[in-house]
Amino acid sequence: MKTSRTSLLALTLALVVVTLAWPAAAPAQTTPSLRLVGPSGGMTLPRFNGFVHIDVAAWVAATGGDFELRVARPDYDSPVDIVQVDSLTGDVLRDLPETVLADWSGLSRFIQVVMTKPDGTWAAGGWFTFCPNSFERQRVDDSGPEQPRYPSSCGAFSPFTKGMVWGIESGWAARALGGEFEPPILRVRRDGDYTLTIRIGRTYADLLEIPAADARVSFPVTVKTRRPGRFGRPVVRPAEHARSGVPDVTDPDPETLPDLVALPPWAMSTFSRRGRDHLSFAATPWNAGPAPLVVEGFRRQDEEVMDAYQYFRDADGDVVGRALVGDMRFHPHPQHNHWHFLQFASFTLHDLTDMEVVRSRKQAFCLAPTDPIDITVERASWSPWNGIGTSCGSRSALWVREVLQAGWGDTYFQFVPGQSCDITTLPNGWYTARLEVNPLGALFETDMTNNVESRLLFLGGRPGNRWVVVHPWHGIDA
Repeated sequence: MKTSRTSLLALTLALVVVTLAWPAAAPAQTTPSLRLVGPSGGMTLPRFNGFVHIDVAAWVAATGGDFELRVARPDYDSPVDIVQVDSLTGDVLRDLPETVLADWSGLSRFIQVVMTKPDGTWAAGGWFTFCPNSFERQRVDDSGPEQPRYPSSCGAFSPFTKGMVWGIESGWAARALGGEFEPPILRVRRDGDYTLTIRIGRTYADLLEIPAADARVSFPVTVKTRRPGRFGRPVVRPAEHARSGVPDVTDPDPETLPDLVALPPWAMSTFSRRGRDHLSFAATPWNAGPAPLVVEGFRRQDEEVMDAYQYFRDADGDVVGRALVGDMRFHPHPQHNHWHFLQFASFTLHDLTDMEVVRSRKQAFCLAPTDPIDITVERASWSPWNGIGTSCGSRSALWVREVLQAGWGDTYFQFVPGQSCDITTLPNGWYTARLEVNPLGALFETDMTNNVESRLLFLGGRPGNRWVVVHPWHGIDA
């Protein structure tokens, strides 16, 4: 009997050990943590004087809720302590060792970058500090807050700083490697094809319980010596906007919609360049309200394209729905270098039979309030820069937001060939310059009868020396 009881006890203990050791089947994460959102396709990195700028779209996103760190010392004689806390209650969730701190600059040796040759041997690499309070932050999806609430820098510029809060909101991500204009640099001996691996250090993966799949990304890169000024073409995983925290709607409340209004082209003039004659102009579409026009783009996988969603807000400013309305593309021209919403406006010249004779290639905008048109309209914004605003985004952006508040217009000057109207082959005579907003009807608005406006003009002169006379509009000679 003694042997039986001993065997039974041993069997019971073994079952307990097995039960405790058996991995849980994808338990719900209760403590917020971090994950890498990184490139998923190949790209070319420029090499200058033997050095490669690792300007890639690698981001660190919060998972399981807001990720918040408190970095503080109780007095100037005590060491700086770092803990992870619950963002709502302030309760300590994890006590991190002081050795992870890079002074007040962030988390030391958080990100490792390794470049390997085709045979798997090491070519270059390094460790980098990570600041959760990155100046450049992106929405991963729309489940989190509309604006980040954590500071935009980890650094303490005063030697007397006693406490800082570092964090990333749920639904947001911070740039993993430096800033847009200060990417890390690796010394690479020669051009060629490599594999670039970005990983969260093992110390942090263990401390923050980051699964291996969320702590590492690898992708092929080509290093090529180029002249200064040319950069790589980052490709990123898609933002997870399918998991929206906002309901998709097809019939939004009119009180949540803007009213997009066209104004006639203005500031019109002619110029000649490289044997071509052009008609330049300014255009100011505006929003008569009652709600702001808010369009947010979330990047598609392996493309420099974003899916564009229009968001609807009630009178209190709360988001009550969204709808897919088009897409955004990155415009690399030095005068733009940001993301444009493609379905916003069109600019054309028509003859007196109303036949279109010239179309400007400028059809895309990065929406922002530049001119007050009528801030006496319902729910107009007197200070449109206080609150949600426009972020046109860099080339590596996961997300952008473009906003045109009620009462405000967005003026673009079309003086660049391709955006201005090419009139080289047009005979002298009378024409109308036309601006149409929301030309595809993709955006939701209260009134579409005011979306087109024209300006009568006369083209004269000779090739290389064309001129234009523009008829006043409602007595306004603009």
